[in-house]
Amino acid sequence: MVPRLSVSSIILSATSITLLTLLSGCGGNASNGNTPEVGTEAPSETWLDAYATSLSQIEQQRQASAREILDNVPENERPALQEVRCDQPESVRGFSRNLRRGLVNYCDRVAEIIEAQNMTVEEFNEMRDRIRQDPLLENQVMQRLVQLQQQQEG
Repeated sequence: MVPRLSVSSIILSATSITLLTLLSGCGGNASNGNTPEVGTEAPSETWLDAYATSLSQIEQQRQASAREILDNVPENERPALQEVRCDQPESVRGFSRNLRRGLVNYCDRVAEIIEAQNMTVEEFNEMRDRIRQDPLLENQVMQRLVQLQQQQEG
């Protein structure tokens, strides 16, 4: 059974993911041409829906991974997780083999989620950057996230 997201957890995922800030760099796939460049045209409705769907699914994956990963990390090492980035493999050095495996699995799964929505990781990250700079765009994504939650609950 897929865990349901509360509106507050969706808001958390849309603005900042705290425990595992791995989305700060999900990788570097080449653009597939579906995404407008930063600062140019507005994203299409289809693209916003794909982004919001990815974000919702990534939050579910983040919650599941956080529980698993945090069970394997001593309290004093947890702050180091905030420095882990999926596009910086060296950022997992120093962690145990099992923890590195969990972090890499999370990053791989996030990339799969994004790509399943016909976006590249680069496009997803570009949209994340646009949202951080554009409150109107952030509001549009938030509305879509709320709609997705309502559909999951209905």
